[in-house]
Amino acid sequence: MGFFFIGHRGTRKGFDENTKVAFDAAINATADYIEFDIRRTKDNQLIVFHDETIDRVTNGSGYINTLSYRELNKYRTKNDNQEIPLLTDILIKYKDKINYMIELKEIGIQESILDFIYKNDLSNKCIISGRNYSNLIDIKKKNSDCLICYNITKGEDLKLDTFLAEAELKDYVFPLDMISLKSSQITKSFINICHKKKIYALSWDFMTYINPLEKIKELIRIGIDGLLFDDHKNIPLIKKWMENNFIS
Repeated sequence: MGFFFIGHRGTRKGFDENTKVAFDAAINATADYIEFDIRRTKDNQLIVFHDETIDRVTNGSGYINTLSYRELNKYRTKNDNQEIPLLTDILIKYKDKINYMIELKEIGIQESILDFIYKNDLSNKCIISGRNYSNLIDIKKKNSDCLICYNITKGEDLKLDTFLAEAELKDYVFPLDMISLKSSQITKSFINICHKKKIYALSWDFMTYINPLEKIKELIRIGIDGLLFDDHKNIPLIKKWMENNFIS
């Protein structure tokens, strides 16, 4: 599949995350996926939003699961004055422009998401990601062609230590396509184990580094298969660096 250049929440630098302007920025920066988070409103609308509450990102306040979409739609993001988008709007708007990594922030929303994806011929453009291992495996059993990515850093029912121990068992199979792990926890051993089990190793969280480009390059040198970029501007820089250093 090649290297995965993924815009984390579109981008977390320069624009408000999980908004159309953030997704446009990632696309313009030549990302091949945009990653975004899905939550459910009080009236069962699926929205693109990371937190449980709207307090951090918008000019409003409250828990998403206590607000209807009509109520949420009154608020705008703090910096770019953007509305909170519906999942269906994003999937349709960017259908011909980009691929999607869809992070499930709740259990029980996957059926509606997958139903929409398959009805709109988007299954070959989507990766379903999440923290609940059992939930992802259930998705894979029912939809064998659906790519799944397990966010093991905050995994709920398969911890990193358990994965590493069980991966040492020769016949132990993990029906995962990808595993994502926080950048500070990535090791060459972890990457090698993923590859041994035919799993792509991805990494995320570059917000705290003084020089995130150097950390990104370090991970690429030890074999990482893809990155969730917090800053969209780093995508073309890393592509150029990889062309100069890894392609003859």
